[in-house]
Amino acid sequence: MAKITETELKKQIKSKQFSPVYVIYGSEQMFIKRYTQMLVEAVAGKNPSDFNYHNFSGDIDLDDFAASLQIVPFMSEYNCVLATDIYFDNMDKNSLDRFKDITDSVVDGTVLIVSMPTYSPSKNLSSFKAFLKKAEKLGSVCEFNKLNQSMIERYIAKWANENGKMISHINASKLISYCGDDLNLLKNEVAKICAYSSSEEISLEDINKLATVNLETKIFSLSDAVLNGNGQKAYNTLDLLFYQREEPIMMLYVLSASYIDAYRIRVADECGVLKDNVAKDFSYKNRAFTLANARKATSRVSTEALRKSLDALIAADEKFKTTAVNARLYMEQLIARLLLIAEEGRI
Repeated sequence: MAKITETELKKQIKSKQFSPVYVIYGSEQMFIKRYTQMLVEAVAGKNPSDFNYHNFSGDIDLDDFAASLQIVPFMSEYNCVLATDIYFDNMDKNSLDRFKDITDSVVDGTVLIVSMPTYSPSKNLSSFKAFLKKAEKLGSVCEFNKLNQSMIERYIAKWANENGKMISHINASKLISYCGDDLNLLKNEVAKICAYSSSEEISLEDINKLATVNLETKIFSLSDAVLNGNGQKAYNTLDLLFYQREEPIMMLYVLSASYIDAYRIRVADECGVLKDNVAKDFSYKNRAFTLANARKATSRVSTEALRKSLDALIAADEKFKTTAVNARLYMEQLIARLLLIAEEGRI
């Protein structure tokens, strides 16, 4: 029993050589949900009986959970227990300890599947990690993390092909830049664009016309306009964000993140530190491309201007959190301040 790969999990599902305990977690929801469903169907069948299939989620009743793991399969080879997105952060120490003890008492014929597609512990993260280590000894643990851009482009091409279309590497990359790296969202976007596109190949025009642009991309467009002194584009983008009812505090959060990326890569460049090292030190993982984008966007702005911009963003964050303000007016004033700083700090 150990931490296993996607390939090894596939083999166990296909051969029906199941571990008594599975934990499936990570940052890639699509794969977590897919393999959880595949595993449940392999263990319990597509239409499982209530006698042999027990589903828990969120704030679970530990007594019922413990009892479900002791049930002997009835007219079936296995008793399947699925626990989805358990709220570990809501458990006190005694509950956490008891949960770990319960998972250690799975009887023969029972397969426990702990799946975490949308919830990740923060307060009790250390306890969750301790549970993972124990689960590795009891059964199989499989972690699905975000794919790199090259792999996501391959999936986009595959989905386009399934819908009778083709897409180039450049256009797949553009779709990712607009929509982000969430596979569920991208799959839906590809299906939508394929349904409306009249040609055999998805074009840039199709993507520009039909793709749903995510908040991070819109904010990058806003910060890019500010840093390049394009006030008209900056205020048009801000107007669009308010029209689409984006939360001002989220706008500020993502805008601040883009400036932090820029400052990190600028200081790293000045100190001779490689971009890959910055990405590793600050856990960018497959988002390292944002550092390259930030470097390009701020190439004509001084380091001092970036520092002043961060000071302005910090002050704005404090203002939002401590004072009742007219969010629209305050964001307009903030953009004006950032435009002025960028112009004064032009290289």
